[in-house]
Amino acid sequence: MHTIKRRLHITPAFHQTDMMGVIHNAQYFLWFEDGRLAIMKEILSIEEAMGMGFITPVVENRCEYKRYVKFGDPLILFTTHELIAAYEGRLTFHHSLVHETTKLEMAAGTTAVTVVDRTTNRLVKDWPDDLWKKYQALK
Repeated sequence: MHTIKRRLHITPAFHQTDMMGVIHNAQYFLWFEDGRLAIMKEILSIEEAMGMGFITPVVENRCEYKRYVKFGDPLILFTTHELIAAYEGRLTFHHSLVHETTKLEMAAGTTAVTVVDRTTNRLVKDWPDDLWKKYQALK
């Protein structure tokens, strides 16, 4: 299998700062979500998932804050996902938030999601063939 990588440019907004003048810790998870969704929409958009009766809840969210981020810092979020040979109940995404100018890693984290049948709330163990082929074809 191989690793796919996506990058998003981020410029923190003033409303994302906390009382100390740095980006609030919860904001990083929203950025991680943007990175994860950049990959997920290539596999299964939210609209497609809902049409199939699937939901993709987050089952793990982790962040290591390495350096504080300030309003206006030019950032790049790198999100990677190792394609898996067989679906075993979760998809894991790794995130690295890097300052574009200094090249220093500001934060790193992991997000994992699962695929659930929204009417039964049970894990979807077997993906439809066309969906699995779309996943395996990611580059």
